Amino acid sequence: MPAMAAADTRMQVDVLAEEHNVEVNWLHANVREAAALALPELWSRMVPQYAISKIPKRVKAVLFMQKASPTKDGVRITFHQQRVINYLKKHELPLIAEQPALNVVIQLYNKHGRPMGGTANDLLDYAANEAAAKGYRIDAQGASLVLLWRWLNEKQVSLSVRGNSKLSEYTETRRLTAADPLRQLKPWMNEVLLKARDAYIEPTAAEAEGEDLDVAQDQLNPSNGLAMQPLTKPEVELRLTIQKEASIADQVLFEQDLRRDPRILELSLRRVNRDGQQYYLQLNGSDDQWLKQWFARRGMTLTATIEGWVVQ
Repeated sequence: MPAMAAADTRMQVDVLAEEHNVEVNWLHANVREAAALALPELWSRMVPQYAISKIPKRVKAVLFMQKASPTKDGVRITFHQQRVINYLKKHELPLIAEQPALNVVIQLYNKHGRPMGGTANDLLDYAANEAAAKGYRIDAQGASLVLLWRWLNEKQVSLSVRGNSKLSEYTETRRLTAADPLRQLKPWMNEVLLKARDAYIEPTAAEAEGEDLDVAQDQLNPSNGLAMQPLTKPEVELRLTIQKEASIADQVLFEQDLRRDPRILELSLRRVNRDGQQYYLQLNGSDDQWLKQWFARRGMTLTATIEGWVVQ
């Protein structure tokens, strides 16, 4: 059977009494409230990260509910998939209409080039346990997604992401502390898997309409007697220098925050000085002006120089 033919487990959300600080009996008796508690998790599985804030706030979760089943620890809410999809399409929101199936392969090598099989297996188990809550499936028949981590020295770790999923291949390097590597690799892996999941979004009706119009216009322009092919979206590469001292934790949080933006194709740390850090960025598209607003919201200024952008 095709990898996408399996049941879509995203539609089932377990509302646990302990997580919401309520009694199990209260959840059993208040199904509408349980559905309202489950709806945000459903959105996080169906809608890419950058568009979550665009979902209307006032919506009755019970309108999407198909059934509610009491469990020992709370309630399992099952949503009606087509109603959910129709609602998101109606509001012109990007969505992941089908649950992506990923064949995740993890490889780790220490600074001596020796494989770290135990840590790799632990990461795979963690990914499998988190898959349903994150909105994808781990499936040997799914699209391959290979994550290769290699320790360059005591602190620097390189990640190479490749495979035939819809996520573009890329590499990046980060600094890890001397603490347990598994605890630090888990959030890093989560970022990659969510990027891979979000790569499976379907365009909204307006976007699809705009794309069709662009293609039609391009094909009407003759070139040597032949119809022109639509151009690919240009990419921008730039250098970003952060002139601000930061702890390792602050630096990691900053990098994670920036990588979550879908307009970033690649972010890699190139150099660390006492005064700050220097990064290499590859943007998805030719527009780089949004970076100023991105840093301004975080209390920093961005200035263009001959050598690239400087953040203060």
